[in-house]
Amino acid sequence: MNAFMAVVIPTLNEEKHLPNLLTDLSNQTFKNFRVIVVDADSEDETKEIAGKFNKLGLNIKVITTAKKNVSHQRNLGADSADTDWVIFMDADNRIPKNFLAGIKHQATTLNPDILSTWFRPDTNIAQDKFTATLMNIFMDITKNTPTPFMMESMVLVKKKSFEELKGFDTNILWREGEDLLKRARKMKMKFEFVKNPRYKYSFRRFKKSGSKKMFQNMVKMEILRITKGKLSPQKARIYYPMKGGKYYETKARKSVTSFEKSLDAWKSFFR
Repeated sequence: MNAFMAVVIPTLNEEKHLPNLLTDLSNQTFKNFRVIVVDADSEDETKEIAGKFNKLGLNIKVITTAKKNVSHQRNLGADSADTDWVIFMDADNRIPKNFLAGIKHQATTLNPDILSTWFRPDTNIAQDKFTATLMNIFMDITKNTPTPFMMESMVLVKKKSFEELKGFDTNILWREGEDLLKRARKMKMKFEFVKNPRYKYSFRRFKKSGSKKMFQNMVKMEILRITKGKLSPQKARIYYPMKGGKYYETKARKSVTSFEKSLDAWKSFFR
């Protein structure tokens, strides 16, 4: 009997965070799933750590690719999945023990082609909670618009629908989830964005650059994408570097912690 769903996790130097997510997956109340880790040839112990969890009873497969492209990695994982449903997760997510049970309930009840959920920050900082709430609301109010926004950190897709969409566009390095949703919308596919179950999203990207600077970079990328029609890979790497786990473990800038600065950043984002 095939598993109900496959959890696809793209990785690059995630030896510190991946074990936390794999432990969460090991503790799920719902057990009929498998895990596919697609590693972009990490320089640390990411692949070896993933393999150890297989020996500890987690149904896990590790795929290695030389191409460091998260969309490519997601597509490889989906191609390898022999399930009707695929969940894409970031390696630094954290999930409660009933998360997959909740996802299964949403999938069988709503029968979406694509589904995502609200998230919580992985900190107790008031600014991070405020930012997460605004992002969730933004995704909620845009879900049925011509330009829906979606966090790629946790996405459930129907395998058949994903194949019809031909997966994520590997040439897009910024808001590739939005592109997927736009194509799904044109094909009359169903997208659901639900409040529960919720996962924890890592704010290490915000901590690395500071919330205000990160949002300023997001605004710059949006302006370039709108005015030029697309965002070049060179610009995307400048404003939103994707260098794997090690990049976020290096010395970070001083965090912006005040509520007012967070609010100012969001005002700039929505102008």
